Amino acid sequence: MDTGRHNPGCATARGHRCLCTECGGSQHGVQGWLDHAGHDHASRRRKRGRYESRLAWTKHRPRRLKRTRANQEITTDLARADIADWLSTPPPSPFLSPSPGPEVGEPYPSPTEQVTALAEEMTRGAWRDITMELDRAAPNTTLVKRDLTQHGWCDLFIALAQAIEVTRRGFDRIPHKVKELILGSPLQVDRPHVTEAVVTLIVDKAWQGFQAAAFAGAPLLDLISHEEALRALRILAVFICPAPAQHPAVRQHALKPLGEDTTKILSDQTTARLADLFTDWRPDGATPPTG
Repeated sequence: MDTGRHNPGCATARGHRCLCTECGGSQHGVQGWLDHAGHDHASRRRKRGRYESRLAWTKHRPRRLKRTRANQEITTDLARADIADWLSTPPPSPFLSPSPGPEVGEPYPSPTEQVTALAEEMTRGAWRDITMELDRAAPNTTLVKRDLTQHGWCDLFIALAQAIEVTRRGFDRIPHKVKELILGSPLQVDRPHVTEAVVTLIVDKAWQGFQAAAFAGAPLLDLISHEEALRALRILAVFICPAPAQHPAVRQHALKPLGEDTTKILSDQTTARLADLFTDWRPDGATPPTG
């Protein structure tokens, strides 16, 4: 039986590649970005400055970002820094906990608490349960874990957000839709050992975690009807993705909705840079970056 060992360095990873086969990428980078959101403004500003200093610009005027892979990676990191800044000082929530709840009119937990709750239940908690049963779903759990580091978890959270958007109040159909979306992901070809049986196990355990993380004791039916749940899932997808620059679904279904959020999660500068560097952010079909 798998013991669910884990390299704690994975939780604070900053690279654009996940190599932690102990947790199958289930905790890649998330705690590091949540910790960053808890740092003071000066610390967050220094980190942003380090990212900015690494950007490469054209020599001619007006200066533009060079369309390189390095700039793409840095810009997605700056987007994550924007999200962390927003989490550190979020706007007051317009939502009150639905009735029945622990107390009628009790405010929802903060966005940081929401993302943390999902991360705890759907990654750490779910992974513990998954490892207990993984050897019954796959003959070689090491290969499954290696394959899951190929964007397996960000695909999961993107699929869950998409399924909730599509089904909304038919929440009993959500797990089936999530499984379909993961198995149909273009990146599934890079995960040959993540079979349908493995996907079923992971989705079922993650869905149980989602229900366990019901904010403020809100009934699941009410929880998934609010945009806050989708926002938290999208933030988690961006934080856990080892390389958003190489994962179009994260850009399209997580970063882009966050950039369009009325609470201004991404800065105008970051949004403009993403549109300049990624053709899937704009309809003009410009040549993708090279280098």
